[in-house]
Amino acid sequence: MKAFDPSIVDYLKTQRIGVLAVEMLDGSPHAATVHFAYDENSNQFFFETRSEYRKAEPITKRNATRASFVVGVNENDLKTLQLDGDARLITAEEKILFEKVYLGKFPNKKEKAADPKFISFVFEPTWWRFTDWTRPEGKVILVSD
Repeated sequence: MKAFDPSIVDYLKTQRIGVLAVEMLDGSPHAATVHFAYDENSNQFFFETRSEYRKAEPITKRNATRASFVVGVNENDLKTLQLDGDARLITAEEKILFEKVYLGKFPNKKEKAADPKFISFVFEPTWWRFTDWTRPEGKVILVSD
């Protein structure tokens, strides 16, 4: 997959929430507004949730589940990033990166992370599209493929 343009990385650094949709076990979609943190070195998006929330079901019961993620839910920003990919639980090796990236961005969630119902997971994009209506030259669309 094509790497993000630096303008996309800069945009992601200014954002805290997005809408994540996961494929449930029965094939239906489930979408939720979530906090996220992006790691530009691994090109991964990190999230957390509680094990009893709906989005946790396919993430905990499959190796990976198809997912879509949208950043840019504020009409005043005039930018949006749409992504498709897979969501899965973080690995033991990724735990340190999760703590650095996600809990570094949301330090108030460190206490919450000690709860046994807390799960951390990652989204790995396979396709993306970034639209920016703020450029002087007019609307700019950047796409991964």
